[in-house]
Amino acid sequence: MKTLTTIIAVLFSVLTFAGNPAYNEAMKSALGQFATSKSVDELQSTANSFQRISNLADQEWLPQYYQAHCYILMSFMTQDGAQRDAYLDVAESAITKVMEMQPTNSETYALQAFMYTGRLVVDPMNRGQEFSIKSHQSLKKSLAINPTNPRALYLQLTNEIGTADFFGTDSSIFCERISNLQKNWDAYNQVDGLEPSWGKDQAQTLKANCNQ
Repeated sequence: MKTLTTIIAVLFSVLTFAGNPAYNEAMKSALGQFATSKSVDELQSTANSFQRISNLADQEWLPQYYQAHCYILMSFMTQDGAQRDAYLDVAESAITKVMEMQPTNSETYALQAFMYTGRLVVDPMNRGQEFSIKSHQSLKKSLAINPTNPRALYLQLTNEIGTADFFGTDSSIFCERISNLQKNWDAYNQVDGLEPSWGKDQAQTLKANCNQ
């Protein structure tokens, strides 16, 4: 069985990469690597894989999208604020490139909102207002394009719960919405092929917390 590294190396000899079976095979392998990445080092390796694919298929948005997602997750796993921002800088650059290719993609705006949340948690006291507004605006755009995007709905809930917790409001008021999101996730998440499907486990965690 070919390793991801071998697959990527072979693809350098492919003249027409994007959209062909080699691209799909490389993306599936990278997504398999992504699914098992649990540490900063593993996510860095996965992000590098997506970057190599993007270099070959520079008109495809998904490699840049997943590269950005890796760096956002890395920022949440790191304690040093400067390093967090460095990871998020890379993520933001990739998201900007995706938006140039996909200006009306609901998934891209949802990921941008997630990135802004990452910026906020670096320094909540000083960044809370700025980046909560930016995250809200991105989610508003995402849901305007696709009102049932489950990742946007999940992130919207986590932002609202975070705000409620900050101000000491009872977050149990969100439990019905969390339950509906978790219950309807598979219906919302009509994924075809390589497109984003993350978030279900996180939604289930929100539901579990509501039941405590």
